[in-house]
Amino acid sequence: MLLGEVTITLEDVVTLSGLPIDGEAVIVDVPDQEWSATYTKLLGHAPTDLSSGVVRISWLREHFSNLPPNASSEITGQFAQTYALSLMGCMMFPDRTRSTVHLQYLLLLENWRSAGGYAWGEAILAYLYRETGRSAEPWWLDRFTPTLGVGAIPIDSTTAYSDG
Repeated sequence: MLLGEVTITLEDVVTLSGLPIDGEAVIVDVPDQEWSATYTKLLGHAPTDLSSGVVRISWLREHFSNLPPNASSEITGQFAQTYALSLMGCMMFPDRTRSTVHLQYLLLLENWRSAGGYAWGEAILAYLYRETGRSAEPWWLDRFTPTLGVGAIPIDSTTAYSDG
């Protein structure tokens, strides 16, 4: 590397995020599917404007920000999955606007206990490197500021939500 050049390493991602780098690769095989039905199955209901498997983060916040009193473990799990999904869309894998998130990540959270077994730190670094190729666009640096400051998000199968 030349003097003055920098790169983000896996060690940097671990230090900044606290997310695991060891574990199963974050790979989602997303066949063409009816996303509305998938979303309804996993979280109880789906937005009316759901298209191409992308949901607005504002819709997630509007419908899942206040856990009802005496919520069942199923409802609590849905709220936890939605919170994790919104973090993925805002901070870990942001789109250009940071206003939507693809539901492919929700498929990884379907089994809440196994979600902590994924190498999320590696996925963030791979996503960051892939998107760096698009760095000629002026919005690039602003886009990845949240990714670099994701903070420690505990996704640990021993302490995460128990799905009973």
